[in-house]
Amino acid sequence: MQRQFRPVRFVIIGILFFSLAALVRAQASLAQPLPRSQGSAPTHQLVIQNQQLALQKKHNDAALIILGGNPGTTYFNMVHEMAAALNGRGALRLIAMDAPGGTDSLRDLLFLRGVDLGLVPGNVLDYADRAAIFGPGLPERLTYVTTLYGEEVHVLAGRGASSLKDLSGKKLAVPPDDGNAEFTARDLLRRFHIEAEVVRIAEADAVDDVRSGTLGALVLVGRKPLRTVTALPKDGSVRLLPLPSMQALGDGYSPSSLDADDYPALIPMGQTVDTLAVSTVLVANKMASSEESSRRIARFIPVFFGSLSELSGPHWHPKWREVNLAATLAGWTRFPAAKEWLDTTLREQSASVQREFEEFLRINGSAGSPAPSSAERKRLFEEYLKWMRSATETPH
Repeated sequence: MQRQFRPVRFVIIGILFFSLAALVRAQASLAQPLPRSQGSAPTHQLVIQNQQLALQKKHNDAALIILGGNPGTTYFNMVHEMAAALNGRGALRLIAMDAPGGTDSLRDLLFLRGVDLGLVPGNVLDYADRAAIFGPGLPERLTYVTTLYGEEVHVLAGRGASSLKDLSGKKLAVPPDDGNAEFTARDLLRRFHIEAEVVRIAEADAVDDVRSGTLGALVLVGRKPLRTVTALPKDGSVRLLPLPSMQALGDGYSPSSLDADDYPALIPMGQTVDTLAVSTVLVANKMASSEESSRRIARFIPVFFGSLSELSGPHWHPKWREVNLAATLAGWTRFPAAKEWLDTTLREQSASVQREFEEFLRINGSAGSPAPSSAERKRLFEEYLKWMRSATETPH
């Protein structure tokens, strides 16, 4: 019986032997290094990932997001023109972002992620600082690049009103998508202690309601002459109300006027209507902005300042011609790169004017005559500056 099972025993031992040998060969093959194409896959992916991150950083380092306004407003037009003029210069890209205006634009600048700059009305900055609606110490949290221009306030009223006080107890309309006009209307009512209701109504409908007496007035803020106002008939159904002196208003407003050249159907020749202009300020958030944002703004400033001569040309918005970089904003600090650019430019211009003045004295001085005294040189230099300013002023 044992001889009968011996072959089976050898077969089983053989199977075990060959199985063990196969297992050893399999382990040995697993221990061999992977082919180069398989082993380099993770490294290749890491290289691609690093390239994408570097490209992303380069793309973001060149881009700034700026708040403007809703379509149809001056703020909307200005930031889009700014973006068109600057894009590609200095490897910069300016991305214009629509904004509601008024205090909502300031809120977005303070708290919305990714925003570098914004156009903010001066009266909004003044009110937000005094009332601390976004917390105390606003001038320590914001910094301005420059003031830009002013927009005139138009209060269009019906026959029954001759002053703001006559609007007490009535409804005042503002355009639905113009937060700057709405804030200005509420701000003027608040400052002059007038109780009136502010409602949002489309301009065309509001004009009809003012003429019929349903509304007390329509408040518009924008560059004169406004198309809505110039289209009004000369029938005495509406008038532009004068606004009180700005001394009672503090910062954010400046005196302005409307005349017959602006609105011949509403203002008789030779007469003017006193009004106010709301300043527009280019503002940056210095508290929430990252170091990268500050670097982007610092790169943007010389490119923007250098492009203002082009933007003041005939193909761009007329408000660009009103920009005065030397104007300051009381109580607020200017962005360091803007201050440095202005200081440097002022020194260079002063040195250039001084050289030209010296050349002027040399050419126009009599041969052999004594050099002018210090007092005389100062007087002559002041006269020379007056002449230079008068020679370079743009006629209106």
